[in-house]
Amino acid sequence: MSRDLRIAVVGAGFAGQGHAFGFRNAQMLPALEGVKVIMDTLVEPNAALAETVAAKYGFERIASSIDEIIERPEIEAVSLALPNNIYIDVVPQLLRAGKHVFCEKPLGLNAEEAAELTRIAEEAGVVTSVGFCRRRVPALAAMAQVIADGGIGSVHTFRASYFADYASDPRSPRTWRFQKDIAGGGAVADIGAHILDTVRFLVGDIEAVTACQLDTVIKERPLPTGGTGHNQGASATEVAPVDNDDNAVVSLRAKNGAIGVVSLSRIATGITDVFAIEVYGDKGWAKFESPHSDEFYLCQPEQSAPGLDGPRQIIAGPAFPYFSDVACMAGRGVGTGYGENMVAEIQEFCAAVVGQGEVTIPFAEAIPTMAVIDAAMTSARTGTEVPLA
Repeated sequence: MSRDLRIAVVGAGFAGQGHAFGFRNAQMLPALEGVKVIMDTLVEPNAALAETVAAKYGFERIASSIDEIIERPEIEAVSLALPNNIYIDVVPQLLRAGKHVFCEKPLGLNAEEAAELTRIAEEAGVVTSVGFCRRRVPALAAMAQVIADGGIGSVHTFRASYFADYASDPRSPRTWRFQKDIAGGGAVADIGAHILDTVRFLVGDIEAVTACQLDTVIKERPLPTGGTGHNQGASATEVAPVDNDDNAVVSLRAKNGAIGVVSLSRIATGITDVFAIEVYGDKGWAKFESPHSDEFYLCQPEQSAPGLDGPRQIIAGPAFPYFSDVACMAGRGVGTGYGENMVAEIQEFCAAVVGQGEVTIPFAEAIPTMAVIDAAMTSARTGTEVPLA
């Protein structure tokens, strides 16, 4: 196969640049042999940021609005990294124009919006995908296979956490992430979307949020001044309230009966970004932590000799999912990180667009994760268990 695939990226912040990184490296996937991925247009209203990012990733054009790409049929695929409340207005326009669409998580403000976007996409008959990139970590994907194959027996308990300090400084500006009408939940929706989706990936779908506590510690922040996203400045004189959560503790019951707790914080001072999950079954356990993203731990006492029944460190390599298609050197121990996760998810999306496979996280797969976030926020508000449909 020999063809061009012209793409556009909407949003030049951190996540948008991650998407651009993925497209630049997508052709490492054997299924895309002969496909030339062309960085056609970067859509970003901040002109200075747009120029910098376009030059960095090799975009041919800069645009300030999606209107400049909708009517160009040669642009087949579009990826978006925007504030959560914007998706419901922007994405339908792209879908109805016949564009294949990749969206950064979470998919809208809530499960209702995710379902509406899914319905429109199915009517349009286009390829969609959502950026739950943690599913693409080779070590985590291999751990998921071990669990699914019964390697630790019947799962009964789990615990997961995501701690970060991107919001720990009370002097950082009140960007859209701190406003409920734009972002929805705080930590529970932002970093929570990743870890709650990972619980579903490893343990299975969720039956109920049995309890949830949400807490806003930094109750007001300076108004933003200039810049975009994480690069915005902060006013020295004007402040505004924060109305979503800094910390969250969510108790869950899975459909298979397993119970567990997810702990979240966006103000964990000194913890730059630590994502972790442990899953326990009646024949052993498995654990993954993002600072050691190229490995996981597996304990299978019944398969070990007496006295040697402790956990084993499993190092990622070519036998793991995604590894050979994203690693700079496809050898065990070389190391894979966050960038490789972005590459893997974009590779799968591009391959599906050109008819060389299917995506594993289409819009429809985001709905249950969004429903868990909705249920957690409802449980925190009402103090009750909230079952999921």
